[in-house]
Amino acid sequence: MNLINKFWADISGIGITDDVSIPIAKRIKLTNRFAIISVFFTLPYVFAYSYFGFPKIAVFSSVFCLVYISILFFNKLHGYTFAKLFLFIGVLVHQFVLASLFGENSEVHIIYIALILLPIVLFDLNKQLAWILFCIISTILATLCLYYTNFSLLKGPVLTDQATYILNIAYKITTVIGCFVILFSTIKFSQKTERILGENNSLLEEQFESIFNTSIDALFLVDDSYKKIVKANKRALELFEMNSESEFYHINGVELHKIEFTAEQHLDMKESLLSKGYYENEILYKTKKENLFWGSLAIRVINIGGKVYQSVRVTDITPQKNIEEKIQASLSEKEILLAEIHHRVKNNLAVISGLLGMQSAYVEDEKSKRMFEESRNRIHSMALIHDRLYQHETLAKINFNSYIKDLVDHIKQSYTIVLNEITFSITSDDIFLDIKNAIPCGLILNELISNSCKHAFKDGQKGEIKIVCTKMSDKFTMMVSDNGIGYDFQKELRESKSLGLTLIQALSEQVSGNVKTTSNNGTAYYLSFEA
Repeated sequence: MNLINKFWADISGIGITDDVSIPIAKRIKLTNRFAIISVFFTLPYVFAYSYFGFPKIAVFSSVFCLVYISILFFNKLHGYTFAKLFLFIGVLVHQFVLASLFGENSEVHIIYIALILLPIVLFDLNKQLAWILFCIISTILATLCLYYTNFSLLKGPVLTDQATYILNIAYKITTVIGCFVILFSTIKFSQKTERILGENNSLLEEQFESIFNTSIDALFLVDDSYKKIVKANKRALELFEMNSESEFYHINGVELHKIEFTAEQHLDMKESLLSKGYYENEILYKTKKENLFWGSLAIRVINIGGKVYQSVRVTDITPQKNIEEKIQASLSEKEILLAEIHHRVKNNLAVISGLLGMQSAYVEDEKSKRMFEESRNRIHSMALIHDRLYQHETLAKINFNSYIKDLVDHIKQSYTIVLNEITFSITSDDIFLDIKNAIPCGLILNELISNSCKHAFKDGQKGEIKIVCTKMSDKFTMMVSDNGIGYDFQKELRESKSLGLTLIQALSEQVSGNVKTTSNNGTAYYLSFEA
């Protein structure tokens, strides 16, 4: 018995592979089984036809036994739909020919009652309805054709009354058995499918319940129409310090917020859910015991059974928030300390400048006095940088445009007598430089303006000093020009012992830049570097 069951299972499973879904696998098994059953039903008739002296009809039916066996071969080649159609058409043609040969009284055509049920079992009603309709219509047309031709389309042997009677009874029994087998297979297939689906649904429900209640985040299911909580997991009870899930029922989620949403926040959440299907935010929550915690809120719109819900997740981010607050406090302390450092440096430079001014009062030599004043201007150019950094929000960069204006105003005060007939033209965008580039650049600017003030104009000559600063991508360019007598910067640098020119060259190298000059109707200096 076990051997027969194994043989039947092996035959039924021909053509089924691991990648075939369960419903398709079931239909493949049914196709294989009906093919074998068709052979079993046909073989007794083959012997009967031989016994009653109809050898040609016996051979004809034997051929169709091979046709039915070939169904297994088509399934093995994964031609599943073709195998089903081949089985149906084989039975249809086989019985059509026999009905035409034996006549209406034999009632061979009664087998079509069972045949019309066959495609409903073999084909998927949802995906292969066209093939089901094709098979049913073909059966109906074959039956009409038999009646239209009065069952005499083919000339067959004349049956005795006894043979006709036996054939009639045999086909009725075959039809009843066939209908029973088909209906039994259908019911068994449906029951097994329902059982598998039921088991799968139960398993999915258990998995969902397990995932839902073991989540490290608080999970809620909210009725989208009334915005009320209808389900909450165990983590939600722990996080919000509730005693039971029912305490969440009919609560609006915003009631758990420490700070009530504004109308603008409500609108933002509504628009996000409508347009994107989700909403995210960081919320300060309060528990039932009035304790507070920070939660990362995530809401997604979902559809369950045709009803719209909101799937809400709240993650406790209080530890991260505490760390952020500590980091922010530490940064604020560092910013205050750095601002204080810049302020103290600026004050110290101012003290040094004042000391140099006091010292210069005791110097009688005019050349020495000028040297003291030049040193004070250089110190002021650096002090001004630190003052700008102290006043700027970032404490890391200054707006060089406003720095230029302040530096020019200070230099004007230092050269009051000389600059009575000289005007300044400043063209600059809002360019931000860090301290590494700002101090050298400020000192260079101080030296270039001072040089023009001292050397470009003679005997009260009227003139103009232009300052242009630009920044394209990472390229910073500064031009300082005058319309004075002009001189060659590179020649002066080689021959002169001027500290100012030496400083300009050294500072340009410090910022990895270079200084070029032109002497045409005055002198123009060009400084460029990567900033």
